[in-house]
Amino acid sequence: MTKKKRPVKKKTLAECLKRRAAKSKTKPVWAGPNAPRGGITQSLLSIFLCCRERFRLRVIEGLAPPDQFNHRIEYGNMWHLCEEKQAEQPRNWLDHWKNPLRAYVKNLCKKYPLQQEQIVKWYEVCKLQFPVYLKYWAKDPDEKRRKTILQEEVFSVPYSLPSGRIVYLKGKMDGVSKYGRKYYLDEHKTKGEVSPEQMRIQMNFDLQTMLYLVALRISEKVPVKQIAGVRYNVVLRPLSGGKHSIRQLKPTKKNPQGESSEEFYERLGGLIAEDPGHYFHRWVVDITEADVLRFCDQFLNPILEQLCDWWEWMQTGHDAFGSQLTGIHWRTPYGFYNVLGEGGSTDLDEYLASGSEVGLVRGKPVFQELVENANSKEADQEERTS
Repeated sequence: MTKKKRPVKKKTLAECLKRRAAKSKTKPVWAGPNAPRGGITQSLLSIFLCCRERFRLRVIEGLAPPDQFNHRIEYGNMWHLCEEKQAEQPRNWLDHWKNPLRAYVKNLCKKYPLQQEQIVKWYEVCKLQFPVYLKYWAKDPDEKRRKTILQEEVFSVPYSLPSGRIVYLKGKMDGVSKYGRKYYLDEHKTKGEVSPEQMRIQMNFDLQTMLYLVALRISEKVPVKQIAGVRYNVVLRPLSGGKHSIRQLKPTKKNPQGESSEEFYERLGGLIAEDPGHYFHRWVVDITEADVLRFCDQFLNPILEQLCDWWEWMQTGHDAFGSQLTGIHWRTPYGFYNVLGEGGSTDLDEYLASGSEVGLVRGKPVFQELVENANSKEADQEERTS
């Protein structure tokens, strides 16, 4: 007589996590959002937004990919270094940044010995592009009245939530500039592509920009009432595709020697110098106190309250009020597209920014195509049976 198999009891996500925590011998690598030595940065908050389970693996189990050279990140770091050193000695701007940049690249080569060729390539590109950038913006009349107030400012500020909790906002601002009596947060970005119209629409609800403005207001490093917005400086990274993206010429029958590295970089430098407006973009955008409050009310406060609930639940299995928040943790699946996460925009952005319904249709049924298809099938079925 065969024995009946006992039904397998399915474990809830909370039970699985509790079991993993019991087995783990390591302490969390993060002190939590409420601790001064913990806190939250823009990059960590982005992971929390994307996937709670991946966030848990990062901040609790300490799992992260091995450090590798990333030309997008490191080109931005090179550029930030040049900006910082140039601001220290504006009168000697043609030379002051060169030695620090060279030293930084030498350290990169030691850190990533197998990727030295790539590192040197982007060093050469930065050496070409930065002097053209300085000369291009030196002609801008606004530069003559701009005064640098803060540069590469590290911050850790306590932010009060509606619940009474305190979360420490952390990060490093590129700087703060002053135009007359107004102060503007400085943001320097190197990008592979630029969409000016999209940048203008998204600026007053951009995660990093708005979080830094909130932190700047709390820090009181400058008069709060005179903080007017952001000076957003974008540099298009060469060789990223599109216009002026060239490759080093290989040997051919007509030119057996091909193109040397010196000739290639000379050709690239000529393209950058001939069309600087393609590579360098800047917007001084006013962001009002109402914009900051809307960002806090519609995003920052809700997500930080969730973050605190999540952290308390991870520590105890309950929130601060003893409730089992079983719906607060999940693993994000594959196979869906988040256009905002990819840096894009939606058809509803203009409505969110201004309330304009131009180009939109109100009252359009959800799943209209599926409903119409189902109704069509039902009509066909009735026609056959009649």
